[in-house]
Amino acid sequence: MPEAENVPGPDESQVEPSKKKGGLKRLLVIVLLLVLVAGGGAGGYYYWRKQAAAKALAATTAKDQKNEHGHSANTEDTDVKEVIELQPFIVNLADHNETRYLRMTISLGVGESGEGKADPIFTTRVRNAILAIITTKTSEQVLTVEGKAELRKEMLNAARSAVAKPEVHAIYITDFIVQM
Repeated sequence: MPEAENVPGPDESQVEPSKKKGGLKRLLVIVLLLVLVAGGGAGGYYYWRKQAAAKALAATTAKDQKNEHGHSANTEDTDVKEVIELQPFIVNLADHNETRYLRMTISLGVGESGEGKADPIFTTRVRNAILAIITTKTSEQVLTVEGKAELRKEMLNAARSAVAKPEVHAIYITDFIVQM
């Protein structure tokens, strides 16, 4: 019986690295594809969510165009004759777990053009009515698009209830910062 000789053939140490390289490349490609798909999904989610929020705001604005007084609740400038800027509001928000502050500057769109400066009694009454609204809000309520629209609507109604003349037609939020 002839003895089996060690015939030179493919070395096992040479075969293994090529298999490992192929498996590693395949795994890397799969991971990269998963990252790309996840990133695209997250980007799409963010985009569609932003679009949905804009549509919800437009629907809310259109639905609430007329309030109980028959006035436009959005900022239609057709009746505004003068803009009165109020001093900035700096208030504590109604968050229970954290102390959060809101710094907000608003301007009022009024229907009558006055001679010179706004009446201090008028601005004091409007500021008081608006403060009564904003100090009841939490940071969660005012940081969303819908929350800001609702806040603006409530401030407009409060300003209209606080004073008769000059008539307040619009609220313009010109500065809005929440300290977290």
